[in-house]
Amino acid sequence: MRITRHLNRLRARSLRSDDGFTMIIALGVMLVTGLLLVASYAATTGDSSLTRNEIVQKQAYNAALAGVQEYEYKLQSNPDYWETCETPEKTVPQETEKTKEDEYNGHYAIKLLTASTAPKGTTACSTSNPFGTMIQNEGTLANTFRIESIGYAGTDKRTAIATFHVIGFLDYVYFTQYEVVDPSLNGDSKSCEAYYAQRNASKAQCETITFAEEDSVNGPMHTDDAANVECSKKLSFGRAGDKDAVEINGGVWPTCSKSSEPTYNNLEKKPTKGAELVAPQSDTSLLSYVEEANKFTGVTHLVLNGTTKKIAATYYNEKKEEVKETIGWPKNGLIYVQTGKSCGYTYKQTESDTSTETKNETECGTVYVSGTYSEPLTIGAQNNVIITGNIYPTSVEGKLGSEPSGTTTLGLIATEYVRVYHPCNYHSSSNETGSLENPWIYAAILSTSHSFLVDNFDCGNHLGKLNIYGAIAQKFRGTVGTEGGTGYDKEYIYDERLATDEPPYFLSPLNAGWQVERETAPTEQ
Repeated sequence: MRITRHLNRLRARSLRSDDGFTMIIALGVMLVTGLLLVASYAATTGDSSLTRNEIVQKQAYNAALAGVQEYEYKLQSNPDYWETCETPEKTVPQETEKTKEDEYNGHYAIKLLTASTAPKGTTACSTSNPFGTMIQNEGTLANTFRIESIGYAGTDKRTAIATFHVIGFLDYVYFTQYEVVDPSLNGDSKSCEAYYAQRNASKAQCETITFAEEDSVNGPMHTDDAANVECSKKLSFGRAGDKDAVEINGGVWPTCSKSSEPTYNNLEKKPTKGAELVAPQSDTSLLSYVEEANKFTGVTHLVLNGTTKKIAATYYNEKKEEVKETIGWPKNGLIYVQTGKSCGYTYKQTESDTSTETKNETECGTVYVSGTYSEPLTIGAQNNVIITGNIYPTSVEGKLGSEPSGTTTLGLIATEYVRVYHPCNYHSSSNETGSLENPWIYAAILSTSHSFLVDNFDCGNHLGKLNIYGAIAQKFRGTVGTEGGTGYDKEYIYDERLATDEPPYFLSPLNAGWQVERETAPTEQ
């Protein structure tokens, strides 16, 4: 009995001791669980905050992109929209106008960025001088403008900068608006100044020029019109490699069989359509940019010397006296020759007296040009640009036909004709002094209202190849030779640099679409 009672007392003491230990364990478990709950809550709250911030940032980013897209839409609707200096509506409300539902919704504000080449002190786009304030006129971003789109969401904002570049003539080695001979040269009907389908509908007899098999286009090309082609595989458009655009908006004629159709070196293996490009009616807008010292009136002769960076100029003063002087290279790279009181000279491509200047031509805004260049230059003429000799950059001196180095380019722009000088005696059918054999012309050429052509192309002995290293843009297709062996065969090579390094103040087409050339990643604010 005693032994049993003693064991019971020991068991009771043991049970009382276990009860205390269990309480301590329970409290420890509760403490750990609480800490885990607090940590879990803190982590969840942090993740929620990060997710919210990420959403807001994305909303601000998307708002910035929406601003760029809205501005691009405005340009597509009206290519001249940028000249108004306006920005799209729906910009971010003022702080006092924000409502609760606005807090996390994306909004954007558009800011037009002035060009780095704008006059010193320019801070905003000017409707009185949009070109001067907005358009970059030199460097790799020539003929572009930029906008800044700021996207807002809550208290966050992101910025995207878009650079817009207009589709230009110099994207192509060859451009025409109409694939007919200039109606004013041969007395054709005014109705010939129309596209192929319209000409056929009016049954107008218009002189066209055929793309013969020896006239292959070695580079990207564009015509708003239809092209008359010789059915031959030897005739090719674009260079091998399928990278060039071959844009013939009106298609080709006649219809060739599969075995004899021309070769199209583009991805589609056939002509495609591009945006309609229309040349400005004249180049007189260049007068707004030319420095007074580089503005001439009446017939002017220029011989460029790229080595000395000097130009020999011959012109007439107000007393009709001939003046000869040497001028420095234009600081802004632009020379312009304007018409005087009147120009009574009417150009004829054939049987024209190009060996002497007539009295009536003295007042005409015509420039004769030849020589070398080592700095960017554009020469504009209110009437004609006449090429009287080789024109090339000093980087190809002694190796004509080679690829030029650097970014130095030349622009030749005329409202009327860009002409290759060729005096010829029609009575004896002989070339006269001054005729150019196998000339090399490194230049971007543009005739806004007429053509690039050769004087008296149908007279005299064959003159070899007309070598153009650059680009040709013209309203009407010009004639440079005949199948009978007069004039020139064509050798046109595209200068790839012109896609990014245009000559100073080179004109852009009307009715051309703007496109985003590049877009920077939005910056964090």
